[in-house]
Amino acid sequence: MGQGTSSDRPRRHAVVGDGITAAAFVETCQLSAGDELIVIGPRVEGLGRGIAYAAEPDEVPWRHAYLLNSPADDIDPEFARWLAANWEGLRDRMEGRRPDWLGAAAGLLEKGDTYGLNAPRAFYGDFMDERMGSVIAALRNRGVTVTLIADAVTALSEDAGGLTLTTQTGRTITADAVDIAPGGPSTQRFDGDNGPFSAPTLFGNEARIAEHIKAGAEIFCVGANATMLDALRLCQSLIPEEKIRFVACSSDGGLPAPLIPRLPRYLTKPDLKPGHGTAETFLADVADALKKARADGDQMREMRAGFRAYFIENGLSSFLTDDAEARKVPRTLRHWFRGGTRDTIGDFHRLMAVGHTRTLPGRVVEIEATDSGARVVTQTREGGTERHDTGFVINCAGAGRGSLYDPLTEHLLAQGWIRTCPISGGLEVGARCATALPGVRHLSPATTVIGAEVMPMPLYDAHLLRTWAARANAA
Repeated sequence: MGQGTSSDRPRRHAVVGDGITAAAFVETCQLSAGDELIVIGPRVEGLGRGIAYAAEPDEVPWRHAYLLNSPADDIDPEFARWLAANWEGLRDRMEGRRPDWLGAAAGLLEKGDTYGLNAPRAFYGDFMDERMGSVIAALRNRGVTVTLIADAVTALSEDAGGLTLTTQTGRTITADAVDIAPGGPSTQRFDGDNGPFSAPTLFGNEARIAEHIKAGAEIFCVGANATMLDALRLCQSLIPEEKIRFVACSSDGGLPAPLIPRLPRYLTKPDLKPGHGTAETFLADVADALKKARADGDQMREMRAGFRAYFIENGLSSFLTDDAEARKVPRTLRHWFRGGTRDTIGDFHRLMAVGHTRTLPGRVVEIEATDSGARVVTQTREGGTERHDTGFVINCAGAGRGSLYDPLTEHLLAQGWIRTCPISGGLEVGARCATALPGVRHLSPATTVIGAEVMPMPLYDAHLLRTWAARANAA
């Protein structure tokens, strides 16, 4: 699907997107001499970086503050080797920065374990720059014409001549096949999250938020996820730690488990039973496997990476006989494998012990502006209402009620070419990521169903996205 059929006519293949999924579609595409590949995305010159691994163009304090969630070799073994090969230059680049990433890495470096580092996300972007430069050069060397277009696709149509893409700038591009690789849905919005003392998202608002941090404001994050950890890193990059005042508010008031690499590397090896009739019995089986792994001394890094590898080889259809029951699994399982950056979670706990950071349980309802800051209104589990006065609020909630996808994905949903799974809540596509429109495929971090397979673990994971893009392109 998506690669056309053999004929004498050269094929024209388009990939929409500039992040890790688009890069994987490009890297594994089955194109031959005379074929044409067109890649369209707002940041296409940095193909593979997307928003997640973008680099700040200026030397701002937070330029290399944001870290990958997982150790380097869990992200990509090739990236781990690149990190080791380029270590001297990367170390020099990180000297003297706040927070002290090199200091946090000392324990791993003493063991020679650069593979275990939570590297700055921009470093992974640098790696992808090199990798995709080589991929595109190889395509051109074998006679494929490669064109990169910096634009955003907003609509797609089909006629007798093939597929036509329409871009934000009014350009039209025709192709025989199209791979669409967007990001996930937008962040859930709250009344008042874009006020004088609040920001609707961290990324792109750092300069404005920085002024409040440097002025001594307490920073209140809605959400306790990876973006919240980035917000703490932003604070650490700007002011001494003893001046930080930071709150992470989430429904349960908890933090992700740190993904801590240990030597020798080890992955949990589950052995789940087939033939489950319900999601409930399957999840009980998983819970027993996790209990056994903890009893054996496994930590979240071993369990998360181990179950990920296990589910890549053994889909949910191997264990559940009912498709509807399988679709109930992801909503629960994603919480059981919630993990994050070792460095920043460790810093949060260390700073919490001396009163500079704290967690707060509650579901945020709205944000009100006061004369000198913000007031966050939350709902407790018992249904009561609480109000919290703070300095500045950052919406780090992630997707939720009212979230929207990118314009092209919304267009495909409106046309019925892809759909939202009514049970898992994620996006559903056909086998090999096929949409209902012939010649078009779609793969997103929000995809939860691909053909007959339900994704047990969220695809907000570079390794999983690359795996499914490669499977879509497999001969």
